[in-house]
Amino acid sequence: MRIVNTLQAFGRTRGMTSTQVALGWLLQKAPWIVPIPGTTKLSHLEENLRTLEFALSPEEWEELEKAVATIPVVGDRYNAEQQRQVER
Repeated sequence: MRIVNTLQAFGRTRGMTSTQVALGWLLQKAPWIVPIPGTTKLSHLEENLRTLEFALSPEEWEELEKAVATIPVVGDRYNAEQQRQVER
């Protein structure tokens, strides 16, 4: 939740939702990264597409990188059964 809160705060000052920040962040990282957001609602699809309307500077993305880097991420990604399936 701390990462989500950081995305929300970053986006709030730029008129973006946390979803738009997350998608934009991925899109600017590398040309071969292609986020594939799933949605069942037209409004969410439209929100996702509006991400492309925002143009943030490299310094702004660096600000977000630094903010998120200070948040410790702990715990397993998968439970034991799921991890066994991943390691196949």
